[in-house]
Amino acid sequence: MVYDSFRVNGGPTLHGPTPTAVTADVLEIGFVFAIAILAFSFALIVPGYRGWSRLFFVIRVVVSLFIASAILLGVLGQEWESAEISTRTAYKAFTKTEIHAKIGMKIGLASVNITLKGEPVEQRVDHTDFLNFTETINYNERFYWAWRQGRFGFGPQAGRISRELRAAQFRGLPLPILWIAEYFALDGELIRWGRSYRTAGWFAYQVLWTAFPCWLIANILSAVVLFYAGWMFILTGTFMLVSNVIWATIKWGTQPLVIPFEDAALYTHYGPSFWLVLSGGIISFLCGVIIVAMDLWVPQMVADFFGNDVLQDSEQYFHHEEDEEDEEQLKDLESHRVSHRGGVQSRIRKSKFQATARRKPRPATRKLLAKRKSIADRPQNEVPNPPRDVIYNNEAFEEDEEQEEQEQREEREEKGERDLEEIQEVSEVYELDDLGTNGTAATVHVHDYSVVEESINVL
Repeated sequence: MVYDSFRVNGGPTLHGPTPTAVTADVLEIGFVFAIAILAFSFALIVPGYRGWSRLFFVIRVVVSLFIASAILLGVLGQEWESAEISTRTAYKAFTKTEIHAKIGMKIGLASVNITLKGEPVEQRVDHTDFLNFTETINYNERFYWAWRQGRFGFGPQAGRISRELRAAQFRGLPLPILWIAEYFALDGELIRWGRSYRTAGWFAYQVLWTAFPCWLIANILSAVVLFYAGWMFILTGTFMLVSNVIWATIKWGTQPLVIPFEDAALYTHYGPSFWLVLSGGIISFLCGVIIVAMDLWVPQMVADFFGNDVLQDSEQYFHHEEDEEDEEQLKDLESHRVSHRGGVQSRIRKSKFQATARRKPRPATRKLLAKRKSIADRPQNEVPNPPRDVIYNNEAFEEDEEQEEQEQREEREEKGERDLEEIQEVSEVYELDDLGTNGTAATVHVHDYSVVEESINVL
């Protein structure tokens, strides 16, 4: 007997049809689950942060995912405008039966969704002397107008919604559904709601999709350059708000959409998708403004919030006041060496040949060599007090700075050794009192002591 259940005349098991009305948009629910999975994944990372960093991370993730969900659900959502009434209405063609039902209309960027649900769901729709016909009144139909207007009529070159309306008529859908769809299919005189909604949906659709890559770039830049990340968040919010403006300005055409029935009329109002995009755009715009302002005035604070290092992309140099003084002294000595003329040196160079023969680099003085040696032998950890607003601490470049200081120290040592060798090769430095040139002092660099003796004898 168990195997005979649901079988008729020994045939296979046969289950009757059980049609079920659509209760939710599968694509929209899929994106909601995708965002929820991302949020759950980031929630698993939260325990890895400590202190205030944990709170900062949660705020960043929640705000970013909210903006993303507003964009995606705005593009794919079906409730930019909605309307719902309970009324008495005719049911189907070729019957005089009237039903009590709840009629709903949800308008998206690319389509209109129409629902018809009886009150109660099971109602008698027709009867004869022997039979009563009872039906389940629970319909949900969607008509698309994306994106071509098409020709007038219902032929192959007509718009998509016109062709779908004609197919629904052949299927015998209830009259309230066909009545609402016809408002969007007709295009003539002042009945141009379909054209205006299609135009508004097209531009809002494109602008809103443009906000999505801007959101991606903003999240990438938030880990690199916060100033540009703030501007990208501002641009994302601007695109989202512009899509709301487009939808609110050109969706009605010449007059608002009102669809009358026996006991009431459908008046449209903004739905959850519209308000979600509006709130996401405002939040994104304000976040961008705050990031840009804080990056200009308090960069360290906003960098701590995002977990960035404000000096990660800039190399710093230490400015030593003593080194600067030493360099100035060296420059003064070099300029004195080049510009000095007259005295014993001018009298020694009596001919062009002699001047050319003695024209060699002037060695540094012992005092200058001692100064250079003291600079080279200065301990590495002995750093003078830097001027204010010049030095910043950056651990990322300490090794590079130590290496640069080591190279500069070695270079100074090599230069000092070369100067010592030049002094030994050339001769000693004598300071003679030049009585023939108003008492000015002159320094003579010679190769032989005999030249100095001759000069002294002359004086």
